[in-house]
Amino acid sequence: MTIAEERATANRFVLSEDEVPQRWYNLVVDLPYEIEPPLHSTEERLALEEDYDWLWPSECLRIEFLKGRYATDPWIEVPEPVLRTYTRYRPSTLVRAKGLEEYLDSPHRIFYKREDLNPGGSHKFNTALAQAYYAAQDGVETLVTDTGAGQWGTALALACAAFGLKLKVFMVRKSFDEKPYRRNLMRMLGAEVISSPSRTTGTGRDVLDKDPDSPGSLGIGMAEAIELVRSEPSHRLALGCMSYYAAMHQTVIGLETQAQLAQAGVGADVLVGCVGGGSNFTGFVAPFVTGSDRPLCIAAEPASVPTLTQGEFRYDWADYERQTPRIPMYTLGSDFVPPPIHSGGLRYHGKTPILSSLVKNGLITPRAFEQQKVFEAGQLFLRTEGVLPAPESSHAILAAIEEARRGGKPRTIVICLSGHGYLDLQGYADVLDLG
Repeated sequence: MTIAEERATANRFVLSEDEVPQRWYNLVVDLPYEIEPPLHSTEERLALEEDYDWLWPSECLRIEFLKGRYATDPWIEVPEPVLRTYTRYRPSTLVRAKGLEEYLDSPHRIFYKREDLNPGGSHKFNTALAQAYYAAQDGVETLVTDTGAGQWGTALALACAAFGLKLKVFMVRKSFDEKPYRRNLMRMLGAEVISSPSRTTGTGRDVLDKDPDSPGSLGIGMAEAIELVRSEPSHRLALGCMSYYAAMHQTVIGLETQAQLAQAGVGADVLVGCVGGGSNFTGFVAPFVTGSDRPLCIAAEPASVPTLTQGEFRYDWADYERQTPRIPMYTLGSDFVPPPIHSGGLRYHGKTPILSSLVKNGLITPRAFEQQKVFEAGQLFLRTEGVLPAPESSHAILAAIEEARRGGKPRTIVICLSGHGYLDLQGYADVLDLG
């Protein structure tokens, strides 16, 4: 059998530990356009680094404001302690979805990049480790964050345990109530997990006074986290999305995917990922979008939170209380409270500026999908591939299925499987009426 024949019949493509990316790809440097700078949260002027030195770990702040090498260098070295921890679970595997191909009777090759097999069960660990490391270097005692479905909170709890930090998590009430296993996992790791909106902060109390049954939102959770950070000098904010630094850290996904597709002897024609704030998707497609042979990149979002497909591109705040810098993004409004869908990680009013700019400039194609069909796609993936995807990731799977059914000449379709759904079984049961 020739090498080409072996590649054609292979199911899994695995890199060695030595091939874990040792550098993140700083996409913003290579874009053919400039991203508009952030504005101050309340004043009519550009935001300055020193305006927010109380909010983020110092290195995250430099990345966010593109200071020093982040304004000029397309490649950023991964700190050795972070790289050492990466190699416990990276590189992640690229899998040929032959079961799904056979079910669809498709001429297309379908692959999925497994970001669900690390201890936190999602891609979020890639940036959680880096943020916890930077905070520890600054002498920060406690990180504070918001989380939707709990994937981000779980990843950050693991990272804080690794670097000796405390963690406080404001978990969106809808998910806090419906996803007890993730909050239990966070608490086992030592995190304090608070249902948001809460009575802990002025923000939470105001929301609950207006609507005692509020399901919460990521914007509200972030506002509560920021309020707490502002009042505690030893605290800093960590963000799993809606930041450039989180998106940059996620480029390890795309860099590995590039190498594995080369190993398989194919190029990517279509890249598909789900989008909440946009970190996993941006990291997945970043190494591909600036080349001359750019694949079709599909950003899959919920039809009930149609930020990219129906939102407005303008400056807006990332949090409900308008404490963050104003950033250029597609948004439904910082006061938007999304409906209580089961894909908690995608219930966000805005998209990070780097992703928003890619969509605005025609490098990314957004598509929106209904919850019922999304969960049916997740069930199909379980039956054909033996893997239960997170509800968020099932948006990408549905987008890939629809693309595969378009027919035409054979193409290579690659899905970012951003997380597993084994702690989301109640959501699957509810939507699919499993009894």
